[in-house]
Amino acid sequence: MRRWKDIGRAAGLASVFVAGLLAGELAQAGEFRWVASEMMPPRWAIWQPNQVIMEDEDLKGGLTFILENPTKEEHAFAVRGMFEMMAEKSKEAVAPGEEPGMVYHLKPIRVTVPAGETKRITVSTAQFEGARVSGPGQLFRVWCPLHKDRHLGGHIYFIGSR
Repeated sequence: MRRWKDIGRAAGLASVFVAGLLAGELAQAGEFRWVASEMMPPRWAIWQPNQVIMEDEDLKGGLTFILENPTKEEHAFAVRGMFEMMAEKSKEAVAPGEEPGMVYHLKPIRVTVPAGETKRITVSTAQFEGARVSGPGQLFRVWCPLHKDRHLGGHIYFIGSR
């Protein structure tokens, strides 16, 4: 009986791995796709891929995260140290003598993705622009704040220009 549980666990992990590989292939330059996947033991989850490397080339033309949740449970996606860029149309001129335009707000990345839905967020690249990174680069932690105790986290590595 235990043997079948081990086979089921291995098959579940393999499917999570394959989903992560496929998710990475479907994103365009400047886009990174994460897929929430449930795995063994029951009710554990992971955002795949759980390790991402970003370079300067990835930031050209903007940075977008695509968050897909095909599971039957709501999940959240958070990244410590990175910011979502939200735009809204201004009703007033930002500066005297100018026309009303767009106003941009930054907020820490923490997005709730309902079961069966996909969300796209625009990520601010201001903190990376013109940055020369020496040493190992910058590390950002990815996790699900709704299920901290049963959700495996991951990392984004920004290696910048050398």
